[in-house]
Order: sequence, then structure tokens, then C-alpha cells
Amino acid sequence: MRGTAPIGLLVSDVDRTLLTHAYDLPAKVVDALGRLRAGGVEIVLASARSPQALRPYAARLEALELAACFNGGWIGNLKTGETIVSTTIGRTDALAVMQTAKTLGLTALWYGYDRVYASERNPLIEHEVAVTGESLDVVENWEQVPGEPGKIMCVRGNAEDPSGFDAMIDAFGSLLSLIRSHWRLLEINPKGVSKRAAIEQMSRHRSVSQENCAAAGDAENDVEMLRWAAVALTVDNAIGEIKSFADFIGPTCDEGGMALAADWLGARLADLSR
Repeated sequence: MRGTAPIGLLVSDVDRTLLTHAYDLPAKVVDALGRLRAGGVEIVLASARSPQALRPYAARLEALELAACFNGGWIGNLKTGETIVSTTIGRTDALAVMQTAKTLGLTALWYGYDRVYASERNPLIEHEVAVTGESLDVVENWEQVPGEPGKIMCVRGNAEDPSGFDAMIDAFGSLLSLIRSHWRLLEINPKGVSKRAAIEQMSRHRSVSQENCAAAGDAENDVEMLRWAAVALTVDNAIGEIKSFADFIGPTCDEGGMALAADWLGARLADLSR
């Protein structure tokens, strides 16, 4: 156990941590996090998703007032839309990423605050949009897309061939943050954007010290956030690195494992208060 102080803030990943692989939010997870919240722990979501895609789950968890989207590229209030932090990919770099992804035969999606842009419709794009429920605009030319993206995501369908992702990392790793959130997803953010930076920013915003923060997650883009937190929670489908140092490992996300993790944290807090 790394942390022995009371926890006031739990920052949790969403996909494959709170949600099942089928993107359902189990009622027992909602109930367990509600018990934690009633015990004085604020629940905050940190996700690669856009604000639009995160809002329905945050509403069910009564966690709308503070959230980190785009892996921390946007931090703000999901209820009001108020922005605390917004870091976007520079337009010149974004256009170069989209062109390189096309050259490599990768599907790439450009994420704005309230919609996602693609150059075509294909099964990979249709799947991602169906999962997140986001508004999709198809453009003939990337120059038609306004502004700068909160993130870009590359998608692949072949689990056995990471060469396209490897090539993107080689091409842009010195300019941008590129990290795999799943074998089929490569998340691209501005340099310095991460869930680790987000939990630090949100803890300062809430005046909660590091020793009073817990975090939950399952994937590569969650590792440093969980290492930073005083208490790290995960589920059994997490990558091995996270399971190697987590303070509590619940059953898989498909079994609602975060319900047990939340109740474990609640019991720990009750013991500390005695």
C-alpha cells in the first residue's frame, strides 16, 4: 500500500475500466461509486473520449462538474461547457498527421470539441462513431475542417500488424504525444498532454494533495496517472504493467470489477477514520 492518507479525489478512466468491453456501465459500478461519493470522495472521469462522448456516462455517475477529455487535452465542466484547460494540436502538425496516416493506409479521425471529422465512411469509422455516439462530418479535404483538433486518433483493424502505428510514432514522436490506448487505437495529442498531467491539474484545481488522490485505469495511457496517485485501482483485464503495481485489482470490467475496487477503497477509508 503506497498511500495511507484519506482519499478525497478518485480520477478514473472510463473505457474497459468502468465500462464493459460492450461499452455498458454496470449498475453495480454506478452504485459503488455513489457510495464512495456519499463518503466524501469526488469522482472525476479522465478519458480519451471527447466531451460529447463522455457526458452520458458522467451524468449517470453524477460526475459532470469536472472531467478530463482527450487524455487531458480538455479539462472542464461537462454540465456547463466551461473550459479550465484546452490544449489542441497545431493545425500544421494536424494536417501533416492526417496526410501521413492516409499514406500509411491508416484510418484517422480528427476530434473537435463536439464532433469528429473523417475523410470517408468505412467499417472502422462507423464502429468508433457508434461506440461513442458522436456527431460525424465527412469532408473531401482536410483543409475544410475548422480550427485545431483536441486529438487525432488512428484506428487499425489487424491486431497482428502494428507497423502503421510504429511508423506514426517514428514520424511524429518528437513533435506530439502518441500512445496506444488499445491494440487498435493510437491516440495523438499535443506534447505534454497526458492523464498524468490531467490528474495533477485537477487535484490542484480542487485543492487536493497528491497523497489524497486515487486513480483507476487499465491501459497504457493510464500508467503514469496511476503511478502518480497515492492509491491505484484497476481491473483484471488491465495490462500487466498496471497490475504489477496496483493497490487493488478487481475482477474484469465485464464483471463490474470497479464496483469491488470502489468498495475496497471505501472500506479502507472507513478504517482510516476509526
